[in-house]
Amino acid sequence: MKFHLSLTIFLILLFSCSGIEKSNITFAGKIKNNTESIVKVSNYKSSLSEEIQIDSSGNFNGSFLIDEEGYYYFQIGRSYTTVFFSPNNKVFVDIDADSFFQKISYSGTLQKENNYNVSKSKLRSKLVGDAKEYFVVPLDEFLSKIENTKRQLLQLLDSNTQLSEKTKKIEKRIIHYEYLQAYNNYQKFYSYHKKVNADLHPDYYEPVINMDLNDDEMFRYSRAYRNLVVENFRLSSKKALAENQQIDIIDFVEGQIKKMNSQDIKEQFTSMLIRQMKQSNSNIDRDYIRIDSLLTTERMKDKLLLRYKSAKENTSGAVAVDFNYENFEGGRTSLKDLSGKIVYIDVWATWCGPCIKEMPALKELVDYYEGKDIEFVSVSIDSEKDYQKWRKMVPEKNVGGIQLYDPEGLNSSFMKSFSVSLIPRFMMVDREGKIITAHAPRPSSENIKAFIDSHLNDNKPKVVKFKTS
Repeated sequence: MKFHLSLTIFLILLFSCSGIEKSNITFAGKIKNNTESIVKVSNYKSSLSEEIQIDSSGNFNGSFLIDEEGYYYFQIGRSYTTVFFSPNNKVFVDIDADSFFQKISYSGTLQKENNYNVSKSKLRSKLVGDAKEYFVVPLDEFLSKIENTKRQLLQLLDSNTQLSEKTKKIEKRIIHYEYLQAYNNYQKFYSYHKKVNADLHPDYYEPVINMDLNDDEMFRYSRAYRNLVVENFRLSSKKALAENQQIDIIDFVEGQIKKMNSQDIKEQFTSMLIRQMKQSNSNIDRDYIRIDSLLTTERMKDKLLLRYKSAKENTSGAVAVDFNYENFEGGRTSLKDLSGKIVYIDVWATWCGPCIKEMPALKELVDYYEGKDIEFVSVSIDSEKDYQKWRKMVPEKNVGGIQLYDPEGLNSSFMKSFSVSLIPRFMMVDREGKIITAHAPRPSSENIKAFIDSHLNDNKPKVVKFKTS
């Protein structure tokens, strides 16, 4: 089974059957119109990360150990999908890199599962089409669309005579959770494009709030289900805290996980508390201990500790770590070079749609504050292969300010010091090199000018105190 990730809708299926001893899987293929050097294979647990070399003819062939039957990520460049693996099998793929999701076919011992999902992916893409046109419609029309999508996907599944009954039963449940995820995403798409919220019934999200949180099999197989576990946390915690103001978010999670049987689902649910490790949390030390006691895996405990340390180090008034990046205009620029001025930092990349969407508002700020004691610094984290895209986009967008390039991306000491994992990200440093905030308002925020003005009018001493990395 395979299910691809389109530009706007994330519906990826993964994993089943835990407890199998690790065995080899062979993954090989031919890539037409290839420009990449490696194929990356990983799993949703982040416990597998393999790189297979692609030769000059576009061929690759690799074998590695897996411990579960199910779906694995398969990535070439920035395009990726999923591929079904089962221990002691061989999977072969033919793919055209210029039409990644349309010209792909499988052979080998698992071709039935993988080619079924190619068909499924193509059908879904056809039914959904443009995401804006699919989601940004009156509610009745939208509900009719997702019902039709679900119905046609089930018809495709029922008409397949090659899949086992076990596989079909699992896939039917996966399709249900994909439907529920689309249902849940309606408001997000609608409000994003319309700039106003859709008028939904107060009970609209009850199907998500009341979903089964003990479906361990779906947690392993369906990314839609795992995403809905996160949405359940968001929606049910908001509802519970509104109904009972005597409890806090950690109390709520403790109560919920007692009802769960799956250790993986418990961990996913509890991991949502990691976001409590933030500068504004006055009880961060106490909450760190409480949350750490609820987590069971070293991976999540390490994430919690990293966020905790970052929040403690990057509180307002802490000294910022310096950087020294290539300047688009030539030479290099460090944070120390900008001492004596407030620095508003934008972390972005050429492939990041939300980043580009902020550029007109950022340009307006650059023009508005020209001649003031503030520098606007845009730091690109594009990979080295996209360096020329950065060189091309900077003059095209003509945002202004100081345009810098960080070749290490999110792995640089500066980015790590601020725990940057998602972009766009905005932060602000004062005249002394101290952090004002590691999460500044976006350029498009209504209060951005008032926020900047409040710090411009604060005449602090101009003493440089930047930390080296």
